[in-house]
Amino acid sequence: MKRREFVTSIAAGLAASGLSQGVWAAASGSAKVDVAARIDPRILQQLVNDVARELGVVGGQMALFDGENIHEFTTGVANRERQLPVTSDTLFQIGSTTKVFNAALIMTLVDEGVLDLDAPVKTWIKDFELGSPEATAAVTLRQLLSMSSGIDNGPYTAYGRGDDALVRYVASLADIPMIFEPGTAYGYSNASTNVSGLSAQLATGKNWETLLAERILNPLGLKQAANFPEDLLYHPVALGYGYAPGAETPERVPFWGLPRSMAPAGASLCCSAGDLVRFARMFLRDGKSEGGAQVVSSAGIRTMHTPQVTLPSRVLAQKWCTGPYWKEWDGHGIYGHSGTNTGGSSLLLWCPEINVAIATISNVANQGYPFADRIFSTVFPDVFGIRKPAAPDPKKVERVAVDLDRFVGRFEAWSVRREFSIEDGKLIVKVYTEAESAEPAMTSELIPLGGDRFLPADPAMSGNRNWDVAFWGNDGGRASHYLDGVFASRRTA
Repeated sequence: MKRREFVTSIAAGLAASGLSQGVWAAASGSAKVDVAARIDPRILQQLVNDVARELGVVGGQMALFDGENIHEFTTGVANRERQLPVTSDTLFQIGSTTKVFNAALIMTLVDEGVLDLDAPVKTWIKDFELGSPEATAAVTLRQLLSMSSGIDNGPYTAYGRGDDALVRYVASLADIPMIFEPGTAYGYSNASTNVSGLSAQLATGKNWETLLAERILNPLGLKQAANFPEDLLYHPVALGYGYAPGAETPERVPFWGLPRSMAPAGASLCCSAGDLVRFARMFLRDGKSEGGAQVVSSAGIRTMHTPQVTLPSRVLAQKWCTGPYWKEWDGHGIYGHSGTNTGGSSLLLWCPEINVAIATISNVANQGYPFADRIFSTVFPDVFGIRKPAAPDPKKVERVAVDLDRFVGRFEAWSVRREFSIEDGKLIVKVYTEAESAEPAMTSELIPLGGDRFLPADPAMSGNRNWDVAFWGNDGGRASHYLDGVFASRRTA
């Protein structure tokens, strides 16, 4: 079903139900959209099926909360080799969406006075050390959770399955230069999230996974969520698939997940789309579970919903809060997070103003964002009554004339360097992922959007996320930093 057919079909359904107010009534304030009445399970199921088929998604889920009830939809297979269908209780790798779970876990400890968002992390990690002595002494949990710590995104090193994996990972950060001084800018960082998770682990004497289960998963009744492979045995689990360049058929990803050393950042947590929405429902109910238990305090929820830093890029989000990101669609504040692991990709959004939440998951990692975008582009306007901005299209975006000279040079972060040059009047980026490599792993033009923002001409630059990139800062008239969607790097030449 194409989008035009879908809109026609749902419009007919709305007319039949007597909901004759305009699609945008909720946004305009003239009337409140009855979200529950706009949900036609048959149409939404067809939407999920069609988007998955068109994008080559092997298996996926979509769940939404209408203010009262949760609706779940599935498509495809979790295990293509055995033709096991995706069901509503199938678990997928959710990747970095885990970071909001980690932030909520930490907030429960803040509520109890065990942790303090504004105290130095060295309060709990006594031997904590970063590439800068000043940063080591200053960095706080609030900065770690809001992606303003200045810590590099960091390595993906495995340190075994023991409870010391997280300890050893954080110790490895001592030799990595900072991207910027804590609290002065924005830079998404898996490493910073792992540091925050270790703070909780050391402050309580319990491993991170146990804390997550005791403080978030169990109190919220999330039964379709698990971290360890041993726990996954009790659930139907989606295997990961991917497309080789030029291939028409996806192949199964031959390895599982990221190492335990990165668990707080999103290495291991698996979940269903339904449980993602049940988790988001806590934010819509002032920190309470469905049964009324206070999991995170009202003050904690307000803190998690308060923007802490503004992004120089704009597509994925405009601001970052203490855990989730924030963006504005059609005058409404939308919170959420997204994530990708080796075999899965998830996206979770919620809107407190109209009391709704939605989540998607795909087991083809690099199609997770397009899968979500296509579904959200229909559900937000036609069901929630919120106009969703269209994803930028490199073939259609308007070029803005800017002075490109200040962006030329080399920018680096852990395991990646980017060389920017001007060729035929265009800004070109070459990405190198091996220290001594003479050949770039990827090359793309950056299309100027105005100011310091650009859009990569090649969507593969952002893993098909279609996010913008941006520069900021001043280094003798040149930009001092670069943000690749959300990942920051510093000028080195």
